[in-house]
Amino acid sequence: MSHLQAGAARVKLEPPLGIAMIGYGRRAGRASGVHDDLAAQAIVISDGTTRAAIVSVDLLAIGARVADQIRDAIATATGIPAAAMMVCATHTHSGPIFNIFATPKRDAKAGDDRDLNWERALPENIARAAIEANNRLEPITMRVGRGHFTLGTNRRLRRADGSIQLAANYAGVAESELLALGFYSASGRALAFVFSYPCHGVVLCEDNLLYSRDWPGFALDEIESSAAGDGAIAIFLQGATGNIDPRSRGSFEVASEHGRAAGRAVLEGLRGQPALEDEPLAVRRIPLALKLRDLDARLKQAHRSVAQTKASLENHRAGVGYQLQRLRDHHQLSLTQLAALEALEEQNRRDRRVDLARREIKTAMTIVTIGGVAIVGIPGEPFVELGLALKANPWFSHTLVVGYCNDLIGYIPTREAYAEGGYEIETARVGADAGEVIMSTALEALASIAGEPR
Repeated sequence: MSHLQAGAARVKLEPPLGIAMIGYGRRAGRASGVHDDLAAQAIVISDGTTRAAIVSVDLLAIGARVADQIRDAIATATGIPAAAMMVCATHTHSGPIFNIFATPKRDAKAGDDRDLNWERALPENIARAAIEANNRLEPITMRVGRGHFTLGTNRRLRRADGSIQLAANYAGVAESELLALGFYSASGRALAFVFSYPCHGVVLCEDNLLYSRDWPGFALDEIESSAAGDGAIAIFLQGATGNIDPRSRGSFEVASEHGRAAGRAVLEGLRGQPALEDEPLAVRRIPLALKLRDLDARLKQAHRSVAQTKASLENHRAGVGYQLQRLRDHHQLSLTQLAALEALEEQNRRDRRVDLARREIKTAMTIVTIGGVAIVGIPGEPFVELGLALKANPWFSHTLVVGYCNDLIGYIPTREAYAEGGYEIETARVGADAGEVIMSTALEALASIAGEPR
């Protein structure tokens, strides 16, 4: 008799129409409809001694304070320790705008671009998925598989002048394999599927005004419609996708084509794999203190640039035509760059997780292991190179590296990428060693869980 038990559930999020959508700064309008339902999917796993809950939410991201509310609600209702939970966003860019970092207070007011009542109800709504999953626990067997899938491509293209452009870099590092877990009842009926792959949910672009799970949603539909047995729930965990975009974009047809290919790869990868039963479950929540980027030098340079372009503009005030417009454009670019840096500093000043004196941000990673399977939850957007390094650890045969887990600290690039620059570097809050700190911390934890020295 298997000691493993599992239960899965899904709860619709049902964001209202007419509010702004998140994920693009130049969205063509507000949410006008629903293409496919956004939801929270959850699986609870138990080995008879330890329980863990993994929740996947079809939103751009969830900050620590909101994730803590969700985990506390689950803990109160189920007794599962909050430290034994992963609340992960799928990172779809076709969801509603909301305050990622805090639930609005009762007296808070906002314009018509948000719905504060929906936001206030969101944590409890998401928690219901895990609570229902816990109520459905039953004995299971588990299968583990790999599937070939190549939607993601590196998005950091080096131009001839050495700068990094946000564009497809087909020669860059990317992932060509997805990892999948299948959970089956004692009778062999499929109960749940969990799969992970790193690729931004941006097949749908700025012109899309319909709520959608993007390409992962079509993968879940393909799995659930093809799997044996009624009621199986598929769950997507976004991977280390900080520098990975889809190689094809632009329409629901493209999203469907690639998403359904991913779903077929999941089922094919699990087909014929051995059933696992007495697999021990382990959970670790590991605090992290990561150094923030030192912005002082960049801020000083940005202020000098603003002063320089302002002086040039004032010296040519009598000018007309294209020359005057060039000078205005140069000055506006300087102002924009300064504003972006000042916004990062203001974010650090207002963030409760930040110790300004030490220039550190406090967060945590969560690791769940099931026998030879490790699921490493990282609180941000790690570059794919970091995910591949963790996946290659020698202690677990299958390692799912999951981003946007229990927190959002922004991009987590490799150290080498900081010297190259580019969009992810310009907007990153953490310093150049953060990725390596996270990776080494995770490797030490995996070795400890496996009972072997690193």
